[in-house]
Amino acid sequence: MGLKPPGARGMAADQRIASYSDFLKALLSDRERVFEEVVEGVGLGSKLRYALLTIVLPSGFFGLVAGAYSGPAQALSAGIKLPFLFFATFAVCFPAFFVVQVLVGSRLRLLQVVVLVFGALALTSVLLAAFVPITAFFLITGANYYFQHLLNIAIAGVAGLFGMYALHEGLSVVCEKRGVYPRKALTIMRAWALLFAFVGIQLAWSLRPFLGDRNEPFRVFGSYQGNFYAAIIYAVNKLLQGEEKPAAPPGKQDTIPRFRGFVIPPIDTAVDSMHRRKRP
Repeated sequence: MGLKPPGARGMAADQRIASYSDFLKALLSDRERVFEEVVEGVGLGSKLRYALLTIVLPSGFFGLVAGAYSGPAQALSAGIKLPFLFFATFAVCFPAFFVVQVLVGSRLRLLQVVVLVFGALALTSVLLAAFVPITAFFLITGANYYFQHLLNIAIAGVAGLFGMYALHEGLSVVCEKRGVYPRKALTIMRAWALLFAFVGIQLAWSLRPFLGDRNEPFRVFGSYQGNFYAAIIYAVNKLLQGEEKPAAPPGKQDTIPRFRGFVIPPIDTAVDSMHRRKRP
């Protein structure tokens, strides 16, 4: 009892993740297989490359579509900044996470933990790309800025939560089946996930705008005051009130992009409106 039939080991080797398509399939439908291979140290380098590629392409695609609200330049900027946001947040948060995991008794090596975390971020990026048709639909049909703003934040929040859940699920598998990850470290992982979210939100606020203002010159980074949470409350209020932006000043060129015959009305950004109110 407990003995594997002849050829079982070879069959398991045949089922190992050996290509990018295998990685994506396993990430979506058989994550336990990914976690098991990471713990065994199988193909860590290739899995890391696959995860990095998955973070860059789908999240960049989502940023490209979301930024198209304000034109091609903003779309390109958002398509670059969104993957950078993932990597920058990882760089800030990961060292503390890994050191604490070692202190509480984790026997996972540095590269194994890196692959697990990047795998979770890769899943988050795939989910973002899956929501692109919804974002594009409201973009084409002329949803105002405040709705687009809140919609993209909600999508990012759902994708992020699912990615962190996947990481927790993977570490639970490692804890229960392999005994190389202490159960008490799972509690620390939950606290770290909250830290990761707060750092990501602050970095996203620093990297804004992602959507931008159609009637303002293109800028890679904004120089607004305030904070993310105040901007969310302001956007919700404006959406409920149905407020729209005043017409552009006389003589100013209308740079509103047009999609398939639809003309999307110019709507001001939440923070721009706040600053205009403060001007004498």
